[in-house]
Amino acid sequence: MDVKPSARDKSIFVRTLKSARLGLLDAQYEVGLMYANGIGVVQNFEQAMGWIRQAAERGFVPAQYLLATRYASGIAIEKDEHKAFVWYLRAAEQGHAKAYFRLGKLHAMARPGAAYACFSKAADMGLADAQFQLGLAFAVGDGVAQDFGQAAHWYHLAAMQGLAAAQCALAGLYAAGQGVAQDLDTALIWYRQAAQQYYAPAQVALESLDADGNGRSETQGRRKKVAVERRRDLTGWDAAAENGDAQARYHLGLMYAQGLGVPQSDEQAQLWYTKAAKQGDAKAQLALAKMLEAEHEEEAIGWYLQAAEQGDLEAQCALGRIFAYAKGVQRDGLRGAAWYVRAAQKQDPQALLALGRLFEEAWEDLSTTSFRQAAELGVAEAQFVVGQWYAMGKGVAKSATRACDWYRRSADQGYAPAQCALGAYYLEGRDVAQDLQQAFNWFHKAAEQGDAKAQWKMGSLYASGGEGLKKDLRLAFTLCQRAADSGFVPAQATLGVLFARIKNHEQAAVWLKRAAEQGDPEAQYNLALIYSKGQGLKQDLERAFHWLTEAAENGVASAQARLGLMYATGDAVALDPIEAHKWLIIAAEGGDKAGRANFIRSEAGLGLMQITEAKRRANVWKQAHAVS
Repeated sequence: MDVKPSARDKSIFVRTLKSARLGLLDAQYEVGLMYANGIGVVQNFEQAMGWIRQAAERGFVPAQYLLATRYASGIAIEKDEHKAFVWYLRAAEQGHAKAYFRLGKLHAMARPGAAYACFSKAADMGLADAQFQLGLAFAVGDGVAQDFGQAAHWYHLAAMQGLAAAQCALAGLYAAGQGVAQDLDTALIWYRQAAQQYYAPAQVALESLDADGNGRSETQGRRKKVAVERRRDLTGWDAAAENGDAQARYHLGLMYAQGLGVPQSDEQAQLWYTKAAKQGDAKAQLALAKMLEAEHEEEAIGWYLQAAEQGDLEAQCALGRIFAYAKGVQRDGLRGAAWYVRAAQKQDPQALLALGRLFEEAWEDLSTTSFRQAAELGVAEAQFVVGQWYAMGKGVAKSATRACDWYRRSADQGYAPAQCALGAYYLEGRDVAQDLQQAFNWFHKAAEQGDAKAQWKMGSLYASGGEGLKKDLRLAFTLCQRAADSGFVPAQATLGVLFARIKNHEQAAVWLKRAAEQGDPEAQYNLALIYSKGQGLKQDLERAFHWLTEAAENGVASAQARLGLMYATGDAVALDPIEAHKWLIIAAEGGDKAGRANFIRSEAGLGLMQITEAKRRANVWKQAHAVS
């Protein structure tokens, strides 16, 4: 039930709002907070973010940091990691320690060096979390050379501020003698401080030390063995567990599983893990799943799922592994990838590694499965994709019949690319009876939806006419112009040819140049002709040679024949009979009649060594361009 704002809160909100409207930054920020929390006004996140953004944009650091956290979390505003980074950076530039820390977190995976720099600044400002992260970076050598002495220094600074994770990490260094002189007593002191905050790793470490008989204290400068400390008795874990405390039950299960302070017992561990897991404890659910997986996989998956839904990264990775690879359940690579993705989004390194391997090994399988399932469920775009597979023989046996079938399913739902593809089948008579009217009808349906390729196809049909379709250059121009204006390159090339047909060489040059520069081979060839003749553009044989070469390299046989002729005559290029013969060989084999005739003449005037070299060059070109 909504709580009505009190009269006092309303009064405070009105006064603050007046100040905010006068431009006071702290007031704008406060109004944003009041809207966000419903203090003195009806809760309104849009208004909240509006006021906080105003203050942030005017340089108010707390507003910049708060805005960054909202973009990072997606709370009260659409999630946007890039904007989060920008606002964290703006706050950090003004000396906000937590902003530096968050920047370090954002950099941690991809740019450890940058993360170290951010953590350093925040740590120098005294932020305990950043000091701990800096210690961790030195401990593992992440973004900086490994240095346990520096790790101990930064852990100590954070530990002195009461950060349990730092206290436990510092204790670990003292226990192992890394970066500091080995000292179990000092390790115990720090472990105890962390354990008193119910920091589980410290509690487990103490139990482990007790089990080894190392729970000792220093008395008057000499060692004195005392009764082994039982953390279970000290903290009352079993009493709390019996009273229904889920965390205590999990901890007790952990103790039984590892034999810490109690006799090791998998049976007792499973009992206490189960009780805690049923209460919703994610750590217990994970631990129970790991115990069950080898012999009771289905039950284990159920517990993994519960832990994973609570955000446990290890459980999410376990589900990714099971569904992607395991044999005990039906393999489901897509489901496995989905769980890895959830963990990877939280920058879990193991998930990122596993996801990379999964995509490397099975990306095509995952893609195929997803598209096919969507197609079977009636998704038009997926049906079109499956049709393309069969048309190209991509991952399936090439089949025009099946391609046509899937295109038709998609086209019947109004999907324009499929309608255009189906029109092409009827136009060319591929596995269906050639039918110009059917082709036109499907092109027309797609063109009405703005499909540029279909508009171009219709324009080309109107330009040529035939088989019951009256030639209509006006409609041809209109349709090709629409497709060309939308950026469809083949339509730009065709439009250039249409302008050339009506002797508007200036416009022909504009459109052919536009298409040629985007790699259309026929446009490149026609632009070369324009430059060579000086129609619509100033005659320029060097530019003509350039575009003729581009078209020839892109497989246009007519261009190859003309290029060979240019080399043979030395027209705008140095005379080179061998290079000329190479291009004439390629053109002749490509079916160009003029190229074939000139090839015969060229071969008659060359010596054996010249012919052999020309053939060698032609073969090199064909291999590079995958021409048989």
